Amino acid sequence: MNSALRFYMSPGRIIVLSILVAIGIGTLLLSLPQARTIPISLIDLFFTATSATCVAGLFTIPLEHFTHFGQSVILALIQIGGIGLITITLIFVYLFVNVSLAANVMAGELLEVESWKKVRQTLLFIVLITLVCESLGCLFIFNIIKEHVPASKAFFFACFHSISSFCNAGIIINQCIVEHYGSNIAFLFITIILMFCGGFGFITWYELAKLTAARIAQKRYRFSLHSTIIIQTTFFLIAFTTLLYLVLEHTHSLNGIPLPFASLVAVFHAISFKGSGFMLTKVTALQPATLFFLMIIAFIGSSPGSTGSGIKLTTLIVFIAAIKATIAGRTSIQLHNRTIACDQVYRAIAIISLSVLWIIVSTFLLLITEPDLAFADIFFETVSAFSTLGIELEPNVTSSLSSIGKIIIITSMIVGRIGSLTLLLSLKFRKPTEQVEFSYPEERVMLG
Repeated sequence: MNSALRFYMSPGRIIVLSILVAIGIGTLLLSLPQARTIPISLIDLFFTATSATCVAGLFTIPLEHFTHFGQSVILALIQIGGIGLITITLIFVYLFVNVSLAANVMAGELLEVESWKKVRQTLLFIVLITLVCESLGCLFIFNIIKEHVPASKAFFFACFHSISSFCNAGIIINQCIVEHYGSNIAFLFITIILMFCGGFGFITWYELAKLTAARIAQKRYRFSLHSTIIIQTTFFLIAFTTLLYLVLEHTHSLNGIPLPFASLVAVFHAISFKGSGFMLTKVTALQPATLFFLMIIAFIGSSPGSTGSGIKLTTLIVFIAAIKATIAGRTSIQLHNRTIACDQVYRAIAIISLSVLWIIVSTFLLLITEPDLAFADIFFETVSAFSTLGIELEPNVTSSLSSIGKIIIITSMIVGRIGSLTLLLSLKFRKPTEQVEFSYPEERVMLG
């Protein structure tokens, strides 16, 4: 393969290509007669494959309409969507780029960390932590439910729930089991840990492992700015969301529930709102303020390089830092005694702006194609699809969409999973050699 083609395969194109290939193969497999119990239209199969691959959790048809084979395909798509977009891309780095400085630059661009150089070690760590977390989760869940569920069904449910939780998919194959164990503290605690581990980010977990090794060897280790931001922001948002959920819902969905268990429910939802979409109560039982805050948290999402989606925590922090710098009259953006590169500031602003624009345009189009649905249902559906939250404001909203409406939601799930800016950058056909760097004379305009 010549060097021009190797260089032409940018990280953005590889991400888009990998997710489209996964969705296409998943659709073909789900269309097989042995994958479903009833005839299902192609658009619904495509919707199901997209939702599973994008770990969104929105479906137009119940998963009960798929056989054990079909549900296994959906589970595989969830796994691919959760970590495959990262691991497949890193594998493609070796296929299309010489494993040298160019590979390090591409991996750094993909993972948004310039110092991330050991690509093979990264790939191995991602696979290892995924297998460990999902295997332990499956084992614990199986031990909890095995007494009341047949062994074969219990094991498959345990595997499915563990992978769905770690990949922040929020997809359930047996609602009865979840409803039965919805008040089981051990079951909830394991689900919380899996959701948290998946959404925390592989890079941060890697640095925590390096810190542990350094402490054992009695050596010093310093976190990167990326991990510092992730750790502080993650725990702050979880604590703030938990407290706000308790305050807003203590007279609504949490009414009459003892404070210790109510706190556990609040922590569960604080983590789930970041992208998983698991709910211990009906959405309609939440008051409007909670629903609005839910959409905000889902829009923010999880950490970069994690199984979650959204605009990502670092994007939000850089955006807030830019606002603070503007108010303070500074021309540079500082975070934790470090200056943020201008291109990353522009990127953060572009990500948030394009994401908001996408939600606005998608909502507008759905208001045209779905005139029978209420505005609140459509807006919530759009945010839920883009943030891959997978929650409907009212039952059967997704299934009632027209074919055009389903296509809009499918596109929103894909864009939300890979990122609006990544999608646009992947569509650029000008090669780097064709770019010319120059600047025009500076002139100021009136703002505000």
